[in-house]
Amino acid sequence: MKRRLLHGAIVVALAFGVGEAAAQVGQPVQSQPPIQLDAAQKAAIVTAVRDTRNPPPGTRFSTSIGAQVPPSIDLYVLPIAALSQAPEVRNLRYTTVQNQVVLVDPTTMRVVEVIGLGP
Repeated sequence: MKRRLLHGAIVVALAFGVGEAAAQVGQPVQSQPPIQLDAAQKAAIVTAVRDTRNPPPGTRFSTSIGAQVPPSIDLYVLPIAALSQAPEVRNLRYTTVQNQVVLVDPTTMRVVEVIGLGP
């Protein structure tokens, strides 16, 4: 009798565990929460990016917030000078497009922030 109870408990535990795992499979990937950068932080990012001189991407794409970034675009780690002023962007990558610094969430390949490089 005890053995049947034990087997029943194991079956119930497995059934609930499998159902919960199956529910998690269909959930969307969590993206980077919105970031709030002040003018000084944006200026620090722009200055640091200008100093790196990475080549511009060969492909243009939509730079609106939430837009998908093509996988062919090279993304770069933000320079230390930018991260020291805006640590909340440490998990983001960037590229430059049409005189703008585009911050990208590399896990979702979506645009998170766009900062104009200025003249």
